[in-house]
Amino acid sequence: MMKYTSVIMATLAITMPFTAALSESNAATPEQLIISLGNEPDAGFDPIYGWGRYGDPLFQSTLIRRNKNLELTGDLAANWTLSSDRLTWTIELKQNIKFSNGSDLTSADIAFTYLTAKSAATTHDLNNLVKIEVVDASNLRFILKQPDITFIDELASLGIVPKNSYDENYGQHPIGSGPYIFQRWDKGLQLLVTANPFYHAQKPQFENILIVFTDEDSKLALLKSGQLQLAAIPQRFSSVITPPLALWQIDSVDNRGISWPVNKPNKTDNQQANGNYVSQDPAIRQAINLAMDRDLLVNGVLNGYGRPAHSIADDMPWGPVEQNLSNSADLAAAKKILSDAGWADTNGNGIIDKDGHEASMTLLYKSGDSVREQLSIVAADMVKPLGINIELLAGGWDFIATKMHENPVLMGFGSHSAKEVRFVYHSDFAGVDFFNTGFYSSDKVDQALDNASNAPSWEASLPFWQQAQQQILADQPWTWLVNLDHLYAATSCLDLGDPIPEPHGHGWPLTANITEWSWTCQ
Repeated sequence: MMKYTSVIMATLAITMPFTAALSESNAATPEQLIISLGNEPDAGFDPIYGWGRYGDPLFQSTLIRRNKNLELTGDLAANWTLSSDRLTWTIELKQNIKFSNGSDLTSADIAFTYLTAKSAATTHDLNNLVKIEVVDASNLRFILKQPDITFIDELASLGIVPKNSYDENYGQHPIGSGPYIFQRWDKGLQLLVTANPFYHAQKPQFENILIVFTDEDSKLALLKSGQLQLAAIPQRFSSVITPPLALWQIDSVDNRGISWPVNKPNKTDNQQANGNYVSQDPAIRQAINLAMDRDLLVNGVLNGYGRPAHSIADDMPWGPVEQNLSNSADLAAAKKILSDAGWADTNGNGIIDKDGHEASMTLLYKSGDSVREQLSIVAADMVKPLGINIELLAGGWDFIATKMHENPVLMGFGSHSAKEVRFVYHSDFAGVDFFNTGFYSSDKVDQALDNASNAPSWEASLPFWQQAQQQILADQPWTWLVNLDHLYAATSCLDLGDPIPEPHGHGWPLTANITEWSWTCQ
């Protein structure tokens, strides 16, 4: 850790004298704010390929955004309306919006961004978009193939890129209309950003921000020594954050759970291997769900900074109807389900088996993430009394991507959009990116999700989202474990304003209200 910290300190000095920032850390506003947020985006900062989908794109703006009450409000858009047949969204842009290079942002840039995202293999679901009509520089229309009440979420999640400055390397040097400008990226170490003088909304207080990429333990050491003024921290560090550091606890819809392959081992049409003999049995998934002591996971792994999870959208309007689900383990009921399904320890080795297959699996999780690691360890321990053996294997996402269709994965989701339910559970997204990795397919769920999208209003869609999730609860393609509180440690001089409830942690969601951050010491 000391060696890594030394490297960080040396590289910080490249962009400005590090000691100058430190000497002002408890006095006047520092010339440069030094922070460490979430993971470094390996693919860069291109919103077309997913940057900013969770949270805020920082360098770019979206047409619409969500406020602190998760209500939709205009960012680039001054007005938006939906036609009576629900097939045309008409957007009027605000006036005099510029990109960070000084060029005008117009309807042509909006159309280019969305059509490029539609033609690329991205996580944005734009298949229902037929065309975009550019009326003039400030007005355009999105024409849909069929009504889709969730399309507005795409208007709130895709950062706009400049038509005349976009190429295949855009993600490595982004230009946008967000509050900050990309200046320098030393991969694996740091990112320097500066305030955008052309930003159309409230200007940020901090002119320069240095975002440091480091592991959890090094991050804590840098915080304690005053070399970071803000950092996202795991729950295990909450008890050691003491003055002059302040602990910020922010509500989130960010969850963690285990995605299960739900088919017998097979290969798809493109020869993609998927399926797992053990987890394809619903009895295994149902028993594991009953074996989870979620209160213990919250209090033991999260130090109380979270709440139990039973779905991808707990407490959201589109989440499942309350069923008084237990947060405690019921091992007796779990064992009965397994026994009734024909699982038994026939050779006395402590692991149950069926039809010549032992109930043994490998659970994958992201390396370097202590919360995922601890949840994996404890969950594996909780199923041992059932005679289920779970081995653990950590790796980067590129490694996990090669094995996640054949093995369970400790994953996370959580969005401000109901559309994520469709991405994770609809058969249309089986094997697409990191969404439906287990190849779950249910005609009832697909129909309910389709009905939700095609509903005449948002209110009318809610029963269909709930109907889908009731069936999902019965099928258990996921074992949901916990919903996280997001924790940040900051110097007491730094006020983070009033952050919005945060989605899944990818994309640095804390920056959604970065223009409210202020320095309170004089």
